[in-house]
Amino acid sequence: MTLLLGLPDRCHRHRPDWIKVAVNGRVVRVPEFEQTIMGRLRRVLPRDRHPICFLHVHLPAHLVDWNRHPAKAEIYIQDIANWQTRIVEAIDKTLQLNQLQGADSVYQSRIGSLIRVAEAQGGYRVSQDGASLEPEASRFSEAEEILADSSAAIAPPPTAPPQQTLKALTQVHQMYILAEHSSGMWLVEQHIAHERVLYEQLRDRWQPIPVEPPIILNHLTESQVTQLKRIGLDIEPFGEMLWAVRTVPEPLASREDCAEALWELSLGGDLESALVATACRTAIRNGTPLSLAAMQSLLDQWLATRNPRTCPHGRPIYLPLEESSLSRFFRRHWVIGKSHGI
Repeated sequence: MTLLLGLPDRCHRHRPDWIKVAVNGRVVRVPEFEQTIMGRLRRVLPRDRHPICFLHVHLPAHLVDWNRHPAKAEIYIQDIANWQTRIVEAIDKTLQLNQLQGADSVYQSRIGSLIRVAEAQGGYRVSQDGASLEPEASRFSEAEEILADSSAAIAPPPTAPPQQTLKALTQVHQMYILAEHSSGMWLVEQHIAHERVLYEQLRDRWQPIPVEPPIILNHLTESQVTQLKRIGLDIEPFGEMLWAVRTVPEPLASREDCAEALWELSLGGDLESALVATACRTAIRNGTPLSLAAMQSLLDQWLATRNPRTCPHGRPIYLPLEESSLSRFFRRHWVIGKSHGI
């Protein structure tokens, strides 16, 4: 299996029209694969944006059923759940921040080349039974070569490299953390970095805890009560138009605005939406001063997340200022004598 993914903080589309799946050398539609890709990237892409993804899967012929569509454009695959799991694992590895540094220019040029190749017209020779398919032109082979050339910069290597390290230097406008990196400097927005950390912690351990006294909410509708029960909270009538919430998400338990947060959670959405809302509300606010130790702790936790490029709303978390870019800006490649007019 080969996967090329547009990184969510820099490459995406306004329509879901560039999720391309190929099986044994032919671009086809596999709705289950497309849904898996969309679902896994839902919380790393900006709102109303869609992924750029090219997936090529090589399968034994007996696992492929070409009779899903008269033109053989859409197929069934046996053991589909196993392949969906492998796709999820490949996406998670590709999104790892520490495997993708220092490759921005290479990334942009190669993914641009792949899109141009893939969107060029090309046909396929199809045998009468539709089972033996090969490209009529060299378009697919060219795309495969681009994928192979890009593997070092884009795709996950067989073994993980050493963990990236950031050294916190200072706080800028009580909003951004300026950090030193081996490739230059990074600006990290503290609120959404912390939001990513909390969101992944909540996904791993959504555990409402008892509170005493209970949180009292009033004038809830039936749908709001149902919603709070749906996300795992213990709520019961406490009087006329009053309800007692006896368990709450752990990060909200000690907050003064817990009742307000519970009201927000009652307004709808699935558990995933509740996780995002809770993480956003409890994350460090911009404008909050942080000590150097607190900044370093946040950076370390953020680098350890599974998808550190964007927050759960899809906003980019960090801005890299690479040494190569700084060198070009300050003209450090100039000859000293000439740069001084000598």
